[in-house]
Amino acid sequence: MVERSHGKMQCRDGLHAKRSVVPESKTPLGDQHLFLSPQPGRGEDSDDDLDLNIIASTYRSIIDEHAFDDMVANWEAKLTPSGGEVVAPKVSRRLFAQLLTFRDTLEKLDIPSDDDPLKRAIAEVPGPAMVLSPNGNIAVVNIAGERAFGGRQGAFMDTAAIAPNSLEDYRGLLRAATGQGNAAQAILTILSAADDYGESFLAEGYLIRLPGQSGAHVAIRSLEIAWGPHIAERLQQAFGLTHAESEVAHLFFRLRNLEAIAAQRDVSLLTVRSQIKTIMAKMGAPSNIDLMRILAMIASREHVGLRGEAPVWHDPLGREKLISMPDGRKIAWTWMGARRGVPVVMLRGLPMTYLLPGDGEARLRDAGICLYVPSRPGHGNSTMDPLLDVMSDNLVALRAFLDQVVGRPCLGVGLASGVLPFVAEAVANPSRFHGILAVGFSSGIDPSGIQRQPRIQRTMLQLAGNAPWVAELMAKSGHRMMRQHGLDWYLERAFRNTPLNQQTVRNPDWAALIRNACEHLLKQGHVTFVRELQLARHGMDSALRELAIPMRYLAPIEDPAIDLAACRQLETLNPMITVEPVADAGELVFYQRNDLILDRIIASARRN
Repeated sequence: MVERSHGKMQCRDGLHAKRSVVPESKTPLGDQHLFLSPQPGRGEDSDDDLDLNIIASTYRSIIDEHAFDDMVANWEAKLTPSGGEVVAPKVSRRLFAQLLTFRDTLEKLDIPSDDDPLKRAIAEVPGPAMVLSPNGNIAVVNIAGERAFGGRQGAFMDTAAIAPNSLEDYRGLLRAATGQGNAAQAILTILSAADDYGESFLAEGYLIRLPGQSGAHVAIRSLEIAWGPHIAERLQQAFGLTHAESEVAHLFFRLRNLEAIAAQRDVSLLTVRSQIKTIMAKMGAPSNIDLMRILAMIASREHVGLRGEAPVWHDPLGREKLISMPDGRKIAWTWMGARRGVPVVMLRGLPMTYLLPGDGEARLRDAGICLYVPSRPGHGNSTMDPLLDVMSDNLVALRAFLDQVVGRPCLGVGLASGVLPFVAEAVANPSRFHGILAVGFSSGIDPSGIQRQPRIQRTMLQLAGNAPWVAELMAKSGHRMMRQHGLDWYLERAFRNTPLNQQTVRNPDWAALIRNACEHLLKQGHVTFVRELQLARHGMDSALRELAIPMRYLAPIEDPAIDLAACRQLETLNPMITVEPVADAGELVFYQRNDLILDRIIASARRN
C-alpha cells in the first residue's frame, strides 16, 4: 500500500517514491519508467524453492518468450500457497532485492528488435509500405505509407489509391488471402496521395501467412525510391549541377517524361531537352536509361540503413479532438455515426476495442446516433494524473467530457471495466444518464469471476490487488515481449483458453482491428494496462445498490468468468439492473456479437 504525505507518496516501510515523470512516447507501443513503489515483506519469510523459480523465470523472460508463462504460474503459486484462498504474497528481502535488480535491468535494456512478421514487412523498406487484412483493413503501415497511400492503421484501404489498370490485380490478392484465388503476388501502380513519389509509383503486392490464422495478410510495398532531402546537394557537389539542373534531375527521376517536366516547370520542351543533355554530360550518362540508373543509385544510397518507421498511434478515423484541462491534461475523443445525432458515450475497457467492426458506423448513422468515444486517462492521447487513484482519474476525465462535449443526458455504454466510471458517476449525478449498457465481464461488477478466469488474467488481477508493483513489473516484461514478438504473443496467451476467442483473434480481419485497439491502450506504455487492472478491482457493490437508473448487463456466456447465477444476483441486488445472457460470445463479445450490441444501443437511444 502507498500513503499520501505532504504532497509526496510514501511507502509504509519508509521508502519514498518520486512522482513519476512520463516521457512522451515515440513508438507505437510507448513505454515509461516503472510507476508504482515496491515494498519488501515485513519479515524474512521465504519460500525458498518457489522464490528461486520466480527469480529464474523472471530473468529468463528477457530472452525466452515462454518464460513469461512460467513466471505467471510461479506467482499464482505464491498467491495461493495452500491452493485455496488468495493471500497477499510474502516477499522476502532476498526476493525483493532480486526483483529490484530485474526492474533496474529492464530500465537499462535497449528496445528489442521487432520480430512481428507484419511490422517487419513495413520496416524492411524505407518507402511506403502497409499490410492489409483480407477485407482491406490496414493492419500496419509505416509513416511513408500513411502519406503515400492516404490511410492510417485501423482504417480501410481506399481503392482510389490503386490505379485502374491495377485494381483487378489488387482484388485478386484480397481473394487469394481468403483462399478464393491463386494470385500470390502482383505489381501494382499506386496513385500517390503525397508529392514525394510523384503522381504514381510501382509497388509489390504479396501474401503473408501467419501460423494459426484463418487467412493471409496482403503486403503492399513500394518498389521505388524516394528523393531524399540531401540528394540535390549531392548532385551539385559531386557533378557540378546548378540548382535549376538539380531540380530538373529530380523531376526526371519522378516523372520520367520530358513533356511532363516542361509542363511542371512552365518552360518549353526544347529548354528541358537542353537541360537534360547538360545533366547527362556532367554526370557521364550516355542515355536516359543510364541517367535514371545513376539517379536511382544516388537516391538509394541516401536510404542506406534507414527503416520504414512505424507511426505513433493516432485515431484511424481522423476525427480526434482534444480537450485541454486547466492543469494541462488532455482528454482525446472521437466519434462514429451521425455527427449531430442523439448522443451515446462509449468507454472502452479490456479486452481491447476501438473501431466498430463491419457496417457498425453505417448502422449508427442511419439510426441518427452519434457514438462519442473518449479515450480514458492513459489510453491513446489522453493523459493521466498519476497522483490520483484510477477511479478518481477516470471520473475527472469523464465529467469534463460530459460537460464540455455532450452537455445533456445520454446513454452510457461501458465495455468491461469501462462501465465502472459510468456507474460511479450515475450514482453521484443521476441526471447525467438515462441508462447504462454494460457489455462483457468486469470483476468490479462480479468479483467472484476473477477465480473463474484463465490463469494469466486471474493472476494479474490478483496481483493488481495484492501486490500492484509486482503486477507492474510483469506488465513491463510482457510489454517488452509484445514489442519484440508482436501483439499476437499477447493475444494468443490472453485468449487461447476459449475456442471462440481463438477463432476471433485468428481471423485477420478482426485481428487488424484488435491490433489497432492494443496500440491505443498501450501508446503511453505498460502503466495504462496496470491501471486498467486496478480499475477492474475497484469495489462497486455499494454503487450498484444505489444505482437509480436502468442498467442492462450483456453477459457473454462463453466468457469463463461469467456465471449466470452470480449475474442474476445483480437483479436481486437492484431491480434497476437487468441481465441479458448473450450466446455465442466470450471476452471478445464486442466483435463476436456487434450487431446485438448495436441493436441494444439503437433501441435504448430511440426510447429516450
